Amino acid sequence: MKTPRHALCLALAFTALLAACDKSGPLADIDASSPWPHATPGPSAAAPSPAPDASPVASARPMPPRPVPTSSPTVRITMPMEVQLQAIQYMAAMQAPQPSDAPADPEYAKQIAASLAAVGRPDVISSGRLIDVAMAKGCDATLPRQAIVRNTAASLTTLLAHGVLVVRCRDRELQCMQSTRDADDVLCVHK
Repeated sequence: MKTPRHALCLALAFTALLAACDKSGPLADIDASSPWPHATPGPSAAAPSPAPDASPVASARPMPPRPVPTSSPTVRITMPMEVQLQAIQYMAAMQAPQPSDAPADPEYAKQIAASLAAVGRPDVISSGRLIDVAMAKGCDATLPRQAIVRNTAASLTTLLAHGVLVVRCRDRELQCMQSTRDADDVLCVHK
């Protein structure tokens, strides 16, 4: 049986929920439609608004901050927890499809994976978005791209055109993810 106090608690919770949906509060400038919500800058008096006939500039895909520079792509277990968390977010973003990405082609991904059997035990994950190569040892930042070049007739651009977003190698100590969107975008994490 519901008591008046219980009903009051439910009413307060509902009111709080409605207030959270209010677009005029302090969080109104958060873009929740983005995979990584961030505040959109509001109009400023110092910055003039663009001319009405100016065409908008296409922005790059949204990515969280990169945990380490591309010149040293390995996140080590001795690095601070913030870097570890950034690595997790970044790796998730690497394999997250964007609206401009081609649809996944699982059959093509399986053909590429079969060609990588000489390198390790290949597997197709996420309907062809990720090709994973498990190996006993030898995974490093250069291996995913080299394996594609040496063992298939494809390029990273061709893989991207077929919806493959990431090629990953992993062994007992390390996993390295190679983005097909950007040949320089490789991130490795010690296990």
